[in-house]
Amino acid sequence: MPEDTTQFRDNKVPPSTKDRDKTTPCLVVIDGDFLGKVYPLEKSIVLIGRVDEVEITVSDASVSRLHTSITRKDTSFFAQDMGSTNGTKVNHQSIHTSTEIHDGDKLTVGDISFKFTYHDAADTEYHRQLRNMAIRDGLTRIHNRRYFTEMAEKEFAYSRRHNSNLSMIMFDIDHFKVFNDTHGHVAGDFLLRDLATTLENTVRQYDVFARYGGEEFVFLLRGSALTPAVNIADRVRSTTAETVFTYEEQNLAVTVSVGVATYEGDATLSSMEELIRLADRLLYEAKSAGRNCTCFEDDQGLQVHR
Repeated sequence: MPEDTTQFRDNKVPPSTKDRDKTTPCLVVIDGDFLGKVYPLEKSIVLIGRVDEVEITVSDASVSRLHTSITRKDTSFFAQDMGSTNGTKVNHQSIHTSTEIHDGDKLTVGDISFKFTYHDAADTEYHRQLRNMAIRDGLTRIHNRRYFTEMAEKEFAYSRRHNSNLSMIMFDIDHFKVFNDTHGHVAGDFLLRDLATTLENTVRQYDVFARYGGEEFVFLLRGSALTPAVNIADRVRSTTAETVFTYEEQNLAVTVSVGVATYEGDATLSSMEELIRLADRLLYEAKSAGRNCTCFEDDQGLQVHR
C-alpha cells in the first residue's frame, strides 16, 4: 500500500479549528540555508522566490525568481508551483496543480525544504532559541561563520541584482598565539568575548558581524562603498588599540590588522568567494605591512592606514 503522505508527523494531533485560533500557520526551514528559520504565513497569498519583492526570499541558485505560492482559503492552505525551473514538491512528490498542504507536510522549493506547521508562542520561542544556537558563536555570542556564509551569499546576490555596493572587513588579533602563550587560553577566551562585545555596536544593526574562525572576525556592510567601509575599519582598529582589557586585575592591550574589500555590483567579481579571498589577501597585506593597520585597494593601488 502506498505511503499516506498527508499523515501528521511526529504523532502530533492536528490542531482543531478552535486551537488554530491561538496558533500561527508557518513554514520552518528544515533543510538548506537558514535552518530553523520560521516564516509566518500571515497573508492570504504568500510568494516564495529569489527576488526581494516576495514574502519569503530564498537566495539559492536552485530557487527561481518566482517559485511557489501558498494560498489560504478559509482554514486550508494550498501550494502551487509558479513555473519554476526546479519544481515544487509536497512530501517528495512534484506538484503541477494547486495542492493542499497539511500540518506536518514537507514542502520542497528547489533544494530548500520547509515544514508546514502551526506555532503558538511557546513553539515560536523554542525555534528562536534553536535558531540562535545554530547561528551564534558559543564563546563570543556574535554570529558564527555558518550564519555569515548564509548571509554573505544572500547579500552578494542582492548587490549583483541591484548593482549596489557590498563591503567586507576582515580582521584578526595581532600575535594572538603569543598572547595565549603569555596569559593562558582562559585569558584568550576572555579577550575574544570582550573584544566582540566592544566592537558589536560599531556598525549598523542590519550589518553582519561574525566570528570567522579562531581570532578572525568579519563585518559585512550592505550598500557600503569603499570609503565608508575603510572609515569603519579604521574605527575598529583604533578602538581596539585604545581599549584596556582587564582580566584578573591585569590590564591587557592588543591590536588588530584589517583588510577591506568592496564589491560594486558589477562584473569585477563573480562570486562571494572572490570577495572573501580579496579581503583575506588584504588582511595578509596588513600583517606584512607591520600589523595594527588597515589595507585596501583603490584606483591608486594598495593603500595602508595606520
